[in-house]
Amino acid sequence: MEVIENKGHRKFPLRDTPEFDIVKNRVENGEDYGDIADDLGMTYKGLLSALRCNRLGRKAKEYIGTLPPTYEHLEGDTWEEHLRVIKDMDRLVAFHQRVPSELTIEVKTDVPIGLVNTSDWQLGQFGVDYDAFERDMNFIEENDNLKCIIGGDGYQNIIQTSKIGSSHNQTPISVQKGLYVLTLKKLIDRILAIKTGNHNYWTAMAEGEDWDGELAKRLNLIYLKHYAMVHLKVGEMVYPILTMHQSRFNSSFNLTHTCLQNQRMYFPQARIVVIEHHHQSAIEQYRYAGRECIAIRPGTYAVYDDYAQQYGFFGSHVSNPTVVLYPHEDRMVGFKDMREASIYLQASGKDEVIIES
Repeated sequence: MEVIENKGHRKFPLRDTPEFDIVKNRVENGEDYGDIADDLGMTYKGLLSALRCNRLGRKAKEYIGTLPPTYEHLEGDTWEEHLRVIKDMDRLVAFHQRVPSELTIEVKTDVPIGLVNTSDWQLGQFGVDYDAFERDMNFIEENDNLKCIIGGDGYQNIIQTSKIGSSHNQTPISVQKGLYVLTLKKLIDRILAIKTGNHNYWTAMAEGEDWDGELAKRLNLIYLKHYAMVHLKVGEMVYPILTMHQSRFNSSFNLTHTCLQNQRMYFPQARIVVIEHHHQSAIEQYRYAGRECIAIRPGTYAVYDDYAQQYGFFGSHVSNPTVVLYPHEDRMVGFKDMREASIYLQASGKDEVIIES
């Protein structure tokens, strides 16, 4: 075998010789370098140096098996296709979440009715006046000339991590919701509509599912969610009502300021404006755009609200403001207390009501 005689590779075959080709095939086919070096009478290190000089090395053996497809960059959908899919998904979500924000509810009657605005029951919270709650729910149930819109925060539903483990949930949430549902069933013939509140809606924000809305469907009740313009038709008369749980424009000095500002800025057609959430009741009858109007802030049953006392919000009290509405003339009479409204209805001689002592 002819070998190189220079550069320290004296025993490695010269290029373009049969011996070189033999060594080249052995190297490329993956034979052990030690065996090749021994056959050539070279050191292992010397063989490696010679291979580098001749740019020789092992070649990968043929892959055994079926290769997956060669990677190709995927083309993304177009801007138009993205928008189409998102709009379709928006419509699908809206089917479960969206409710009418303006609607008509009709009460067929020839006699005046009392519209009770009740909210912020906070069932399951520490400090709720359950005796007052029991008396009031029985009173509404027993007087068929009373109708009610049940506002938000019917149950406490504290799922905030900052309050978990505290007494804010006096009872488990399942028990709170159970009492809430049973109360709705108890008053089913008196209820015109129900709403959610920030307490109720914490679950919807955490889970993405509005179970108050699903509950309303199951009980065949009208669900107004956060707010609505309700055109309440009482007999022949229509009374536009704006009802909301929370709103802007709140004032510690003038509790009905938020009602008037919402009417002035967004809902000038409203005749009755009800905004809940602050647990301090107030009622104001006034004139706007040449029409008699009533602003209402309902009270609460959480009269010993630990949260309110913690942050200095005093004045929470039980109150379900009620408006007497007439079916044949444009006439509204507001009362902060629903029993006063019932006394007024009885005194009018239009209907009989049950008055508790």
